[in-house]
Amino acid sequence: MSTLPSKPDLTEPTEVQVLPTWHDLGNRFREVMKDIGIEIGHTLKKEGKELERELQVRLLPALKRARLEIEKLISRLEERVAKKQP
Repeated sequence: MSTLPSKPDLTEPTEVQVLPTWHDLGNRFREVMKDIGIEIGHTLKKEGKELERELQVRLLPALKRARLEIEKLISRLEERVAKKQP
């Protein structure tokens, strides 16, 4: 009794897979990266809008204070210039 596997039938045609060229692989890679970039862009845009809303609440008071300080500095500089001019 033999425990060896039987020989494959070589008369049947075997499936041959065509290997892609480097150019084809490069094109596929670029397409995948483009799709990933689009998805990341959509995600960041969505999260960016939510982040913008949160930051507006925090930044608006700080920006108003900064504007007041800048206006004070401008008025002081205008006073100095006015004093120096005869």
